[in-house]
Amino acid sequence: MGRAGILWRISNRMYSMELLYRAALALGGLSLSVFFLGAVGQLSQALLVIVLAVSSGAFIYSCKSVYFKGLKDFSQAEKFLLAACVLSILLILPLALMPPTVRDELIQHLALPKLYINEGRIWEIRHIGFSYLPQNIDLLYLIPLALGSDMAPRLVHLLFAVMTAGLVYSFILPRAGRPYALTGFFLYMTTPLVFNLSRMAYIDNGAAFYSMLSFMAALRYRDDGSLKWLVISAVAMGLGLGSKYNLLISFLLIGLFITAVSYKKKGMPEAIKKSVLFIAVAVAVLSPWLIRNYAWTGSPFYPLFETAAASVAKGEGLHITGEMAPVGKRFLLYGEGVIDLIILPLRLFWEGADNSIEKFDGVLNPLFLIFIPLAFLKKVKDAKLLLAYCAFFFLAAALTVDLVTRYLMPVIPAVIILVTLGVKNAFTSRTLRWPAALIAAALIAFNASYAAGLYQRTGALGYFSGGMDREGYLKATLPDYDTVSFANRTLPESAKVMLIFTGDRGYYWDRDYIYGDRTGVFLRTLVKNAQDAGSIGAGFKGFGATHLMLNEALFQKFVNDNFKEKELELLVLFFNTRLRTLHTSRGYSLYEIL
Repeated sequence: MGRAGILWRISNRMYSMELLYRAALALGGLSLSVFFLGAVGQLSQALLVIVLAVSSGAFIYSCKSVYFKGLKDFSQAEKFLLAACVLSILLILPLALMPPTVRDELIQHLALPKLYINEGRIWEIRHIGFSYLPQNIDLLYLIPLALGSDMAPRLVHLLFAVMTAGLVYSFILPRAGRPYALTGFFLYMTTPLVFNLSRMAYIDNGAAFYSMLSFMAALRYRDDGSLKWLVISAVAMGLGLGSKYNLLISFLLIGLFITAVSYKKKGMPEAIKKSVLFIAVAVAVLSPWLIRNYAWTGSPFYPLFETAAASVAKGEGLHITGEMAPVGKRFLLYGEGVIDLIILPLRLFWEGADNSIEKFDGVLNPLFLIFIPLAFLKKVKDAKLLLAYCAFFFLAAALTVDLVTRYLMPVIPAVIILVTLGVKNAFTSRTLRWPAALIAAALIAFNASYAAGLYQRTGALGYFSGGMDREGYLKATLPDYDTVSFANRTLPESAKVMLIFTGDRGYYWDRDYIYGDRTGVFLRTLVKNAQDAGSIGAGFKGFGATHLMLNEALFQKFVNDNFKEKELELLVLFFNTRLRTLHTSRGYSLYEIL
């Protein structure tokens, strides 16, 4: 390798991977610090500020030797690409700075930290099955929530997207050069799935970041044999598993890769030793969550493997397959044939649509499919390995979890790297350059069109132009918000509201609430076993409920589909004699149990 190549490699290491893995460790350490504070019941504002300051200070100190290159050696084209990268981030910011309204934000990722803050501790919430999942990312959101901001968590999630784009840049830089590394950064940030997720306080960007960091650190271990990079890979994987369990697929694939690399280096004894080290470190980083779940349920991996006592909530809301594989569900529910299932990985790119499980609940870009094969026109180090990683991850995911595009986020950075390498190969080919330029322009136009549509769907321009305040926006966007707001203003602090078919959006509740289950099992059992209207009321009160909130349309459909005439008459009597209507708005009603 010549002098230029050596400098290229050094610069890559000094201001890219080094910075990103230190950021990963700082954020992971901060999250685990919040966990330990919550475990001992010390989630006070003062202590949260202290751990935030300590973590930030440690990160800044660790970066004092990191060298940042200026823009002097950037060409005009590279400066233009850098500006495009910055613009891609700035375009997400207004969307991220809007009031939280997205489903899982309100059900889980903001709602759980708020419940912990209210109690000053991390406590077992039996009626919320997903509260038993690891929450490394959610606990980062707890800090700004405790300090009064529910938009800052969205910025944290955006930060994870930016850092993942940084990993894409780091991977491409020594293999294709800075212009294409910047192109990869830009393509990642503007991919519709990433663009949309980055405006929300979700956890998928964090899962993608930790998975990709673990993968790239494993490659560094392969290249220089340094134990440091093996440990970093394992720590990143442990932090990723503590964010989302679907990284178990990455854990398996990267673990097998480390085993194979170690075997090739020094044989079976080395392979066993390094594999055990990788697993031990990753599990040790994950272990606080495993210990917590073991103490609560007797099963460290609950609800992934449901062996806990029947009294504990059964993981409601998890998209983990039970008796039938997701591909089988697509065959039966959506009438898809053998050909549909065979080309399923390709259909993700052109059929994806937001808010539709049938359409994978997320949008990629169909033009990616043109550039991915072009990545293999020329031999590029690790391109085939990336493709294998994506293929095996998808295969495992298709057999274990519902086929939702964001659940594939751990390999989306690898997909974008392959797309970018395909762009490079096409642009450096005389015969493909101009067709590729037209296709690339269409690709960017597709992403831009999606971004414009997202601005329109969210009403961002109207919101920031001053046409609507926060309260008005929430009432216009969330059909249940007016009823929730009424309950917060009027109900006594001792009230406990059971939510029945309301979507379980708990974040905006300032009164205690419990779920009435999404499938109606509790309601069906309660009514069928009731002797009179009083026993129905007693059943609700037995769960501590003082009030009920219903989605009237869904409730009416459920009772008509599930109860016979005598049971319906009993329910009508219960509503007439044991409930008092307090508020009704946009199909949601609040009742007091008498």
